[in-house]
Amino acid sequence: MPSRAALHAGSAPYIGAGGGALPPFNDSPDDIVRRHKRSFIFIGTTFVALLLVSIAASWAGIEVVNATRAYATGEGRYSKAQKIAVLNLHRYAESGSAADYRAFLQAIDVPRGDRDARLQLEAAVPDIAVLRDGLLRGQNHPDDHWGLITLFRLFDWWGPFAAAVADWRTGDALVAELLSAGQDLHALVQSGAGHGARMATLTRIDEIDHRLTRLEDNFSTRMGEAARAAKNLVVFGLGGTTFILWAVGMAFATRLLRRQLAADRRLARSERRFRDYADVASDWYWETDAGHNIRFLSERFFETTEYGPSDILDRSGIRFMEDHVAEGPSDERLAAFRERRPFRGLQIRLARPGGEPGFWALAGKPCFDADGTFQGFRGVGTDVTGQIMDSRSLRLEKERAEIANRAKSEFLANMSHELRTPLNAILGFAEVIREQMFGSGAARRYADYAGDIHSSGSHLLSIIDDILDLSKIEAGHSDLEEAEISLADLFARTRTLLGDRAERAGLNLVTEIETPSLRLRVDERKFKQALLNLLTNALKFTPKGGTVVLSVLDDPGRDFGISVRDTGIGIAEKDFDVILAPFGQVESAYRRQHPGTGLGLPLANALIEQHGGRLTLQSAVGIGTTVTLWLPRWRILSGRSASRDDNGQTGQVIALPRR
Repeated sequence: MPSRAALHAGSAPYIGAGGGALPPFNDSPDDIVRRHKRSFIFIGTTFVALLLVSIAASWAGIEVVNATRAYATGEGRYSKAQKIAVLNLHRYAESGSAADYRAFLQAIDVPRGDRDARLQLEAAVPDIAVLRDGLLRGQNHPDDHWGLITLFRLFDWWGPFAAAVADWRTGDALVAELLSAGQDLHALVQSGAGHGARMATLTRIDEIDHRLTRLEDNFSTRMGEAARAAKNLVVFGLGGTTFILWAVGMAFATRLLRRQLAADRRLARSERRFRDYADVASDWYWETDAGHNIRFLSERFFETTEYGPSDILDRSGIRFMEDHVAEGPSDERLAAFRERRPFRGLQIRLARPGGEPGFWALAGKPCFDADGTFQGFRGVGTDVTGQIMDSRSLRLEKERAEIANRAKSEFLANMSHELRTPLNAILGFAEVIREQMFGSGAARRYADYAGDIHSSGSHLLSIIDDILDLSKIEAGHSDLEEAEISLADLFARTRTLLGDRAERAGLNLVTEIETPSLRLRVDERKFKQALLNLLTNALKFTPKGGTVVLSVLDDPGRDFGISVRDTGIGIAEKDFDVILAPFGQVESAYRRQHPGTGLGLPLANALIEQHGGRLTLQSAVGIGTTVTLWLPRWRILSGRSASRDDNGQTGQVIALPRR
């Protein structure tokens, strides 16, 4: 938080509703001069940059015009050389002089040089040496070479220029025909052919010459069009650049004028602002106008929250506070804000830049001008995140302690009944035997009582074992002793543990397994315990004549499931959470006939989660219940060896974390 000394030094930056920076408090003249110098440097740099752009555009336009001129000049030399070549052929036909034929070859080399240059210009990667040699043979000035190359490479798509190049390409083909005709004439002269044969060849040469003349005229016309278009481009480009310079200059001048006027007004209010903020100095400052719209926030606000100036400035302050009000007594403070009264301690919740929540306490003071007209609010925001979080932590710890205390009380209430019942039976029957209440000759009766004592003790031991198993799993102290077992053996051993309970209860216990050779990698004892708990519950809560089905759900590509389905009394969906909680039992007349601890399903759920799986429950009252134990696919070994798991790790004891 900025100190008072820092504020007096003018170091607190601000963001106004227009998005621009407001002058700090007590700006010195030197600060103002430096700020204006920076503005002048920025404007001058911008103008220099635009001027350079204008010069570059002018230079480029002049180069285009100059290159167009060079092409027109080259066309003149091309045409002149071609005409000289035709004239020399006529002389050669009359004189038969080798000098005239050499003059023809020398003249025809000019358009052929231009042809070689054009072929390189049209190539994807031109050979610069061959290109420059062709231009030199075409009698193009060396200073014009780069202009000729650049114009061709950059503007071959341009309409007038593209048409001229097409004429050039056709003319090169005619020059090749002219060269061939000249060679034919040379052969006739060398063979001593008569005047008639020579004249026929000259006629063909003249026809080619006429066609070349028309093409050269077209080329000149198109290059003239290109030159005029280039001139227009330069004129409009310079005009456009000049207009841009003028527009930018006017925009900067207008902006500077507006900023200067606004700065003058803000400077007049800066001292009063400082006095108001100093009264309630804190983390960041805020200001609203007479309509409660947020007009001003200090930079610290944007540094400590995820908001930017455009997200909040010029928005309704009342709506902002209502949308972000936090816990606590805030109605009275909001009312004070609406009614233009001072307030403190209005807590709001905002997201910090990283996304985590933050809390601030707002304090505000209404401002009035000399005539008593309300101008708006000015105030501060204090970061109280630490206090709020500490308060919440204390409240949460208190709630946890109360929950733990209730859990302890519920555990003791359940266990007092579950443990007292078998213990009373043990003590009662033991007392009968000890006192020989039925005389010394009632050995059989005493033996029955001894059996009851053993049964009650076994039940008590079972309860204690379930509690200890569940506690060890909850504490993470229970490891899996994994081994490979076939699915058929697992089902058979589980049914053996059930004994004849199904027959005694008058129920039909069915096992459905399509692939008995399937092998699993599990802790056999714990997995059988989970299955046994599910089957025991199914037998317990299925009326006589019902059916309990133990089956396999095997869908390749998904988890592997073993389900226990019954036609029992069913469970209402609202009671699912109850029966999956330790000691959770749903009250019903049927349940009272079959007492239990309520640990069966929670323990089965914990055991299957320890295997990396899950337990799902489907049930409908009066129809039945299906409980499925789902195992991850990697625990289904099928015909594979169990010596190594899917991650390549060997060993027999693996502790899997609960999900």
